Amino acid sequence: MLGTIARAASRYALLVMAVWVLLAGVGNVAVPQLEHVVKEQSRAFFPTDSGATQAAQRMGKLFGDSDSNNIAYVVLEADRTLGEPDRAYYRALAERLRTQTPGVESVMDLWDDPAAAAVFESRDHKAAYLMARLSGQLGSSAATEAVAALRGAVDLTDPPEGLRTHVTGPGASLVDEFAALDAQLARITVLTVGMIAALLLFVYRSPITAAVPLASVGLSLAVARPVVALLGEHGVIEVSVFSVALMSAMVLGAGTDYGIFLLGRYHENRRAGLAAPEALADAYRRVAPVIAGSSATIATALFCLTFAKVSFLRSAGIPSGIGILAAMLGALTLTPAMIGWFSRRGRVEPRVARINHRWRRIGTAVARWPGPVLVTAAAVLVVCTVPLLGAKISFAELSAQPATTDSSRGYQAMHGRFPDNRLLPEIVSIQADRDLRTPAGLITIERVTRKVLEVRGVRTVQSASRPAGTPVRQGTLAYQAGQIGEQLDGTAQSALDGMSSVDTVTATIGRLDTALDGMQRGLTGAVDGLNRVGAGSQDIGAGMTGLQGNLREVSGYADPLRQFVNGNPDCAANPICAAVQKIVKPLDDAVSATGTLAGGAGALRDGATSATNSLDGAADAVVTMRGALSQLRGLTSTLRSSLDTVGPQMRLMTGYLSQLSSDFAGSPEGGFYLPPRTFDDPEYRRVMDMMFSPDGHATRLLVYGDGESWGQDGADRSDEIRVAAAEALKDTPLAAGGVVDLTGVGTATAELIDYVQHDFALLVLATLVLIFVIVAGMLRSPVAGIVVLATVTVSYASALGASVAIWQFVLGQPLHWAVPALAFIALVAVGADYNLLLAMRLRDEAAAGVRTATIRAFAGTGSVVTIAGIVFGLTMFAMLGASVVTIAQVGSTIGIGLMIDTLVVRTFVVPPIAVLLGRWFWWPRRPLRSSRPYRREHRSVAPSFAPPR
Repeated sequence: MLGTIARAASRYALLVMAVWVLLAGVGNVAVPQLEHVVKEQSRAFFPTDSGATQAAQRMGKLFGDSDSNNIAYVVLEADRTLGEPDRAYYRALAERLRTQTPGVESVMDLWDDPAAAAVFESRDHKAAYLMARLSGQLGSSAATEAVAALRGAVDLTDPPEGLRTHVTGPGASLVDEFAALDAQLARITVLTVGMIAALLLFVYRSPITAAVPLASVGLSLAVARPVVALLGEHGVIEVSVFSVALMSAMVLGAGTDYGIFLLGRYHENRRAGLAAPEALADAYRRVAPVIAGSSATIATALFCLTFAKVSFLRSAGIPSGIGILAAMLGALTLTPAMIGWFSRRGRVEPRVARINHRWRRIGTAVARWPGPVLVTAAAVLVVCTVPLLGAKISFAELSAQPATTDSSRGYQAMHGRFPDNRLLPEIVSIQADRDLRTPAGLITIERVTRKVLEVRGVRTVQSASRPAGTPVRQGTLAYQAGQIGEQLDGTAQSALDGMSSVDTVTATIGRLDTALDGMQRGLTGAVDGLNRVGAGSQDIGAGMTGLQGNLREVSGYADPLRQFVNGNPDCAANPICAAVQKIVKPLDDAVSATGTLAGGAGALRDGATSATNSLDGAADAVVTMRGALSQLRGLTSTLRSSLDTVGPQMRLMTGYLSQLSSDFAGSPEGGFYLPPRTFDDPEYRRVMDMMFSPDGHATRLLVYGDGESWGQDGADRSDEIRVAAAEALKDTPLAAGGVVDLTGVGTATAELIDYVQHDFALLVLATLVLIFVIVAGMLRSPVAGIVVLATVTVSYASALGASVAIWQFVLGQPLHWAVPALAFIALVAVGADYNLLLAMRLRDEAAAGVRTATIRAFAGTGSVVTIAGIVFGLTMFAMLGASVVTIAQVGSTIGIGLMIDTLVVRTFVVPPIAVLLGRWFWWPRRPLRSSRPYRREHRSVAPSFAPPR
């Protein structure tokens, strides 16, 4: 059957080649190019049901700005101090973004706000920034378009001379990373094809022979691309820039290997003396199952990526798997057609009919000393694996992209001028069942702020109670006490100075008394005296009224202090409450004393008036007047005594308030409080708009930390921040109805770590099970399947360890989180492919005995598998040409693994194990020995199988 397919492909070679060319041409004309589909159909980087994504959506609904996790920043920098022209540009840019830029859903521009300017301007005053929340989830096409629109708006706004602008932040970083890869993809592909062509020319020394696998893999890729593009355009599968890169590399590597396998067996048969048609048919019959099994293992492993939660991994699976299947179809149809067509013209013949004595000698040594060879190879693999013990995995997407991108330059502009991670905050939202824009609400917010600041690694918290990330100077009870003291000192002193006329009143009463004694000299003088007393008492009354009003106004300022004291049931045990109580009580006493003074002044005035009226009635009223004057003299004495008492009390109280304010200046222990009038302050109004939801029932905090926010530091800290915020709400009015939400880079990284661990465990399990089923089925032995699977797994661990040694310990760059999973899929699948080819050759030759079969398998497949491994390895090493570190690490790790598998595992691990296991390698069946001798032309004899005895 298989031989018939090969003969048909050879006979109708031109038709087969024409069909492939037609499929490639029509597909690429009728279907949009894959890169265009990727641009239009890329999906979100994180799952839509992730906690960080859903938290961002809830916050967007609460605050009415954006329900996406796509945050970007515009950084302004100059080599000079930023001035008014730069501020004008900042305001104009913010206005353009807010009103004229599609995709920009909200802007936080507080550089002009004195309350928050310190956060948005650098310490050297040479840089500033604004934050923009954009549409689209991170990594999606909508997010990419929003970042492009933001950059377009920045370009359209002319900056002052010397001012440079950069668009950066998480959203821009992902866009730049994928854009850098997209820009280099064509160059990497050309470099890969050039390296493969050079190696094939070196091996075959014939351009035609080298062109056969290259043409097959090129047309296979040209057919696979429109298929993937069509499915991606209709949303059937996910596509991304990374899936395009990986698919191209996998198709080039695997497709070339398949062509090498078929050419290698064809050349072996031709050297054995078979005619070209028979040589092709026999080669196809023996290699086609290997190609089908290999493509099945690789495609199955790649399809397992579909189970991943992270789109970066998930999007690479099906497109690459489709590419592998296309390469398989090309190898099974197009490659034999080209071999048959060129063989009839004598253009694909082997160079020299010879036996590879080098590989025979290696096979002989392995068959003779399997134990020592296996131990030595195992020692090498262990040495390569040891670096895994100190491996670190990087989740920092920023470090994965080139340093020349716009977002990288933005981070560079921030570095050294702002504290670390200023553009990577965690955002905490607190939702309540009441309006938080009250003094009590701010006290709760400050409590949460201080609790979050206690979390290890948290450096600054920007909140409604701390707009600039530092305690508000006027936001403490101690400060408010100082303000009351200053106001009281001024108003009280003025009132006391104004009431010095009480002494004048006393003197006037004395003179009036003298006048009464001289009543005989005329009543007129007495009347005039009483008029002067009345006028003086009226002045005193006015003074008393003013003093009383002033003290009552000052007492109103102390209402927050009075509420604070009344709200503490055990005030004496609270140092702050006890200190505040010492302020409130003297103030209340002073107000009471001024009431007495005001009453006395009124009585004095009434008494003077009464005395005057008495003179108008009769002269004998002198006695009554003397009684009234006596009463007035008593009242003025009481008034003088009260003034002597109130004065020192006021001076003592104002001094104590001033001292209290001075003692707690800059200390958070001064008791947080902002009075209601703060909410009417125009400067604080902008902070309220940014930090509170429109209905005031929610507020948000921006938390900045040390270490790697886009890494394990940020992930660990996010969980602690969530716990701290929830703990801070206990024993507050929000204990029952308060809801805490958290999103940001650290939160997303924590979820990404969980997703990657879940995806990797699932991929390992699914891939190993499926590949075992395929390999064991093809070899008809579960033992052989286990050996093949175990050896490729060891090969993967060795490759990962070697990659860690190079990247982490030599270059100082930990492996990107995607490397282990992608390297596992590729190395296990491709490694199983090479070991499968060797094992099937061992099975074909097993009738001659395990040692002889080993020698023959080395001679027949040694050079073919080595060339194939090196070719595939070169396609992976070509990815080192990418400036995106992720791609370079994936390519180098897979390339190292292929070299280890080809030169160590396939050569010095699998064959010794097969020799040591003997017939048990093929359990539950074992080959029967053949009576036919091994022919020198290396023609293989198909084995027969029987159950082991």
